[in-house]
Amino acid sequence: MILAISRAERYSPNSIDKDAAILHSLCKELKHYGYDVDSTDEISLGANDNRRVYISMARTDQALDLLDHATRRGAIVMNDPHAVVLCKNRRLLMQTLANAGLNTPAAAPAPAAAPAASESAPKTPSNSASAPQAPSGYWVKKNRGYSEQAADVCYAADGDQLTTIVAQMKARGIDDIYVTPHVEGDLVKFYGVAGTDFFRTFYPGDDRQFKFAQEEINGLPQHYSFDAESLQRSIDAAARHIGLDFYGGDAIIAPDGTATIIDFNDWPSYSRCREEAARAMALAVAGRIRQKGKRPLLPLGSHAGVRAIIFDYGGTLDTGGTHWGKQLWHAYQRQQVPVSEELFREAYVHAERTLGKNPIIKPEFTFLRTLETKVEIELKYIEERIDGFNASQWLRPVVDDLYALTLSHTRRSRQVLTKLAQKMPMVLVSNFYGNVATVLREMQLDTLFTSVIESAVVGVRKPDPRIFSLGVEALGIKPSETVVIGDSYDKDIEPAKAAGCRTVWYIGEGWNDGLPDATHADAVITSLTELE
Repeated sequence: MILAISRAERYSPNSIDKDAAILHSLCKELKHYGYDVDSTDEISLGANDNRRVYISMARTDQALDLLDHATRRGAIVMNDPHAVVLCKNRRLLMQTLANAGLNTPAAAPAPAAAPAASESAPKTPSNSASAPQAPSGYWVKKNRGYSEQAADVCYAADGDQLTTIVAQMKARGIDDIYVTPHVEGDLVKFYGVAGTDFFRTFYPGDDRQFKFAQEEINGLPQHYSFDAESLQRSIDAAARHIGLDFYGGDAIIAPDGTATIIDFNDWPSYSRCREEAARAMALAVAGRIRQKGKRPLLPLGSHAGVRAIIFDYGGTLDTGGTHWGKQLWHAYQRQQVPVSEELFREAYVHAERTLGKNPIIKPEFTFLRTLETKVEIELKYIEERIDGFNASQWLRPVVDDLYALTLSHTRRSRQVLTKLAQKMPMVLVSNFYGNVATVLREMQLDTLFTSVIESAVVGVRKPDPRIFSLGVEALGIKPSETVVIGDSYDKDIEPAKAAGCRTVWYIGEGWNDGLPDATHADAVITSLTELE
């Protein structure tokens, strides 16, 4: 059903193994979700291939033409071939990014000795601050195509070097040359998956992972403060505008926190965050497949007859769609807790049953205290089964990791919910321990819901449809006038549909392999920002 297309080696300078690894990781994740995945390389892609879904790293003109034909017959292609073609023209790409609202460096005039094509090239519009009067250097790049060797992207310290480098490129047969002034500041690499919450930034000057050596021009990073979430929103919006599902690039962070995008590309190697990226990419693919054939999700305020929203809490507003069991397991992995996934899963189920049967969590417990209690039960269960395992050694690292991540996810959710609350009333329906009101106050969500239906309080638990009926009653409207949004297909979507509500499935990483067919979901999303 899915064909994975690898990149020609000439388009992976110094990154052949890394590019192969991310594609392999993505295929592995998709297989976990029950998809059949075949592989080929872009040179061997056949004109008669008629798959429904392609995940493509291809960059050759022939492969992109074939994939364009596939999109026209209705196939899903990620990344979209038109977006990849755009990325093959630096000047046009940067102009498009500037038009989409990103700061980009203005094109610099080519030296007098440069080829005519460079001298007459139109300058790239930019909404950056005014260009410096005396640039501290220049970047000289092959405009069309991709960098296949170090000489395709060169730094010139002054005008004389600029003239020399341009002449050298012309001698190699490169007539279309793109010149920009050097931008001083911290060099930051970013990786993202469009339409999801996945976005990561790294300083190559810290880990010394350089593709060539040009990343050293900006020197050691000073770690200037910048708004990473604002950068994510603007870059992700630009990626979706272009049509890139999987993207990466480079930004320069000035001392005042201003970000200038100096490079943007389709499907990077994600080498610093490969496994995490592969999970997000797989969910993006799954979401696209599950959404295909359904009505596009309109702004909720425009849905005919929709008057209110019911939200799930855990896994929806606090983890970015990831099941809490998986969220915990990934924290154990990040902190290198010496335990197998099999034993962890036993510990997780034990903790859930223990908290479900015993009134350990009190109404005044914050989320942090709840998390500490749950993780402590898990770790002690593991301690009893592994010789030499010290539960107290791992409690703080795991809890601190998870709490910081939860705050980040919840902050993004709060931004979306604040906008939605201005359009229509919202109710929370959650399986919780009796302390959800305390948690909502802690997370600054308490003022956004007109009512809260909590399983421990009302005595009804999901997947019983009656708990959603209670939410509808609290709103005082018909079920058909209500849309339920949740991450769990069997605990949110199916019972909400049985209660007569409309449904939006927030597809995320589940507890088990495989994915439901989304029959009962009216729409599928991979990020709450899609609700805006």
